Amino acid sequence: MSDATEHSIIADFDVSSWEPTPYVVEGTNSELSTVRAVKIFEGSISGTSVADLLLAGNAAGAGYVGSEVFAGSVEDREGTMVIQHWGLAEGEATASSGHIIPGSGTGGLAGISGKAIYPQAEDGQHRLELRVTFPAAAAGHSETGAESNGSAGADSAAEAR
Repeated sequence: MSDATEHSIIADFDVSSWEPTPYVVEGTNSELSTVRAVKIFEGSISGTSVADLLLAGNAAGAGYVGSEVFAGSVEDREGTMVIQHWGLAEGEATASSGHIIPGSGTGGLAGISGKAIYPQAEDGQHRLELRVTFPAAAAGHSETGAESNGSAGADSAAEAR
């Protein structure tokens, strides 16, 4: 059972690593690549993530799909989770959003569910907005329980790399 209250949590992040690997598919008119990106989050969402992305782009626009393993804390709940997200760009217009994979949360993030939105910030800063619910038991989470699961969550994210 989940806490019926949806939490809207926004945090800034920086991309600390961006490793593209181009590939070719015969007959396409777009540049294609896979990218391994590492992000560092600060604020109500704090930690690191490793994202594997598939990108396609041409003169008219670009798009991506990706899976991202996050290890850290969301509103002081320590653990890991997987976010599946996508984005499109056409001229100046962009859209990017996704969802937390159901059942992917560990530690203090076990049972987390909801959406991930990557708003386009006018100042150029990267941001993530999570619109999530937590399981009822997590609503009264204890710091001790969250801390005991934090190192396991970080180890899981490291293994995913």
